[in-house]
Amino acid sequence: MKKVYKIVASLLTIIFYCVIFPLFLFWFSFKVQIGRLNIPNLLAYGIGFIVVVYGLYWYIGAGIAQHKSGVKISRNYKSASFLSRLFQLNPPDRLVTTGIYAKSRNPMFFGYTVILIGMGILLRSISILVIFVPAFIVFDLIWI
Repeated sequence: MKKVYKIVASLLTIIFYCVIFPLFLFWFSFKVQIGRLNIPNLLAYGIGFIVVVYGLYWYIGAGIAQHKSGVKISRNYKSASFLSRLFQLNPPDRLVTTGIYAKSRNPMFFGYTVILIGMGILLRSISILVIFVPAFIVFDLIWI
């Protein structure tokens, strides 16, 4: 039963972060118009794509570093899947200091914030950059 729970939780998390939240940002950027970034589409797509990929590097790198560190993920689970580590469904019991964690204490939060900035540039939406990025940073500070 625990394995089924981990698989379902992993899939729901992936669906939320990779499908529902980006679609919501896309919808939000056109519904709530504070303004549009005044840059050409091709430049916005190029810069936004590079920034999103850089954020994914930090976000996925954190999951890989946790997986390679061999840190026991939870007292309740004998082992955890890569997806549960990637999306931090079960945070580690002790501090991971290898890999990308040697550069940043919270690379997943940093990576997701960078992804939000990239999505704002990609969609040329000042709304995302002014509302979501500061809100997510405040959420990060409260959560951390």
